[in-house]
Amino acid sequence: MTDTQIYRLVKQFRNAIENARDDDKFLRDDFDGFPKKCCGDTSCLLAEYLRSKGQESVYVWGEDYTGQTHAWLVVNDERIKKPTPTCIDYPDDIRNVLNSYSNGSYNAPITVANYEESDISDGLIIDITADQFGEEPIYVDYISDFYRQFEFVSANDFNGLGSSRLRNIYQIILQYIR
Repeated sequence: MTDTQIYRLVKQFRNAIENARDDDKFLRDDFDGFPKKCCGDTSCLLAEYLRSKGQESVYVWGEDYTGQTHAWLVVNDERIKKPTPTCIDYPDDIRNVLNSYSNGSYNAPITVANYEESDISDGLIIDITADQFGEEPIYVDYISDFYRQFEFVSANDFNGLGSSRLRNIYQIILQYIR
């Protein structure tokens, strides 16, 4: 997928969120304040949308010198370095407890891949909530001074919407995709 195609999808998704918000579809949720204080949720929702269109992404978050955090995505393609995955295989007793809460999600070993900052430093950044900090509302470009102000905390492959809350918000947003 080209950067221009990614930008079009990102713009479409941001517009859908704004239209749903303006129609009061998020009133009973903190998401009604979009883009403020919902960069993590928004990044997950956007990652799910991009995945549905065939584009994988990495979820990144950092913290600035004041303690303010921010999350965004990096396109998962040849521009980034892939980390070596670690396989976690839980002992049977722990697996049984985890499965009792997750409908059998832990029956097989889990593969985890955590990125270092240097792995993603050349990647294409996608962010649709930076305007809460006075930046552009849609950012699809490479690292800028704005992102450099955040100390890297964590980055990992996006693995899907985990909560029913986010899945519900996602379904609302999809109704506004044009």
